[in-house]
Amino acid sequence: MFLRSILIATVFISLLSGCGINSVTKAEIESIKAGNKITYRYKKGDKSWFYADKVTRVDEEKIYYNASKSESTSGTDVRLDEYDTTRELSIKKADIIKYETEQPPDEKKIVWIQ
Repeated sequence: MFLRSILIATVFISLLSGCGINSVTKAEIESIKAGNKITYRYKKGDKSWFYADKVTRVDEEKIYYNASKSESTSGTDVRLDEYDTTRELSIKKADIIKYETEQPPDEKKIVWIQ
């Protein structure tokens, strides 16, 4: 019985770590291309919030994107797929790499690239 409990706990922990929300690598960020959706997580108050950017184009130094119109406490909320196409924003490639890890003060981090 004790061994069974340990086995179940081990499987549960493995599943949690394998399905982790923090799985984007520097290599994945460096290979962002037009059409990708970049989903970010950040802290506001005591909750985690999500928003997304839709990459419109990439050049040698910058990534251009349309930001989502909404943010949500769920990273899979369909409202994150509604983008503000009236303006195109940009970020330097060197600056977006830092979001591989949580950045203070709001612990902003890239959690998915699709």
